[in-house]
Amino acid sequence: MQEHDSSSAYLRLRTDILDGSIEPSSKLSISQLTGVYKSSAAPVREALSRLSAEGLVIRKGQRGYWAAPISLDEFKEVSRLRLMLEVDAFKQSIEKGDLEWEAQIAGARHREVTIRKQAFEGAMQGDIVTTLIKENRRFHLALISACPSFWQLRFISTLYDQSERFRRLSLLNTHQNPQEPRVDDHQLIMDAAFARDTSGACELLYQHIERSTSQVIENLFDQ
Repeated sequence: MQEHDSSSAYLRLRTDILDGSIEPSSKLSISQLTGVYKSSAAPVREALSRLSAEGLVIRKGQRGYWAAPISLDEFKEVSRLRLMLEVDAFKQSIEKGDLEWEAQIAGARHREVTIRKQAFEGAMQGDIVTTLIKENRRFHLALISACPSFWQLRFISTLYDQSERFRRLSLLNTHQNPQEPRVDDHQLIMDAAFARDTSGACELLYQHIERSTSQVIENLFDQ
């Protein structure tokens, strides 16, 4: 029972930090969290400790815990590492991917297109932003799913956890409803991957990540 409580508190707290329900730099009171998650103090402390090791929570000596802040330098570093690892994993996936890999990408792409249509037709509210980010992540991870390196995929997933906090805040910070992009990067990337144009597909992915990074920086930090 204790293990279940610990896992539940960890997953809920982690989700609340990543989706922005808990804002960056917020004080994390153990007593308040036990009430919110209907848990005892021990599982909450364990969850905070685990999230501290992941970089999503900051412990300040004896003063307690805070949700990790966001900074321009951190986002740039996360994006730099993501570029390096994700593009390489994509290259390996194109070389090793089979029909099942293509089907996984196509399925993720279909889901993403549907969600994006809903998002661009309405306001960028919290729920639709969360779903949009989830489907964007699903598509990107499908692209690299044929990469044989477990550790590389694990590191990339961790980088996504960090970058999603920035991406969500960026979308919510957009002062006007975004328009559908004139060029659909994801479609071009998928088409090149299916054509086994390794160099072209990797260059498209690289440029796409760089543009996304620049957009987040503009929305969050260039005020």
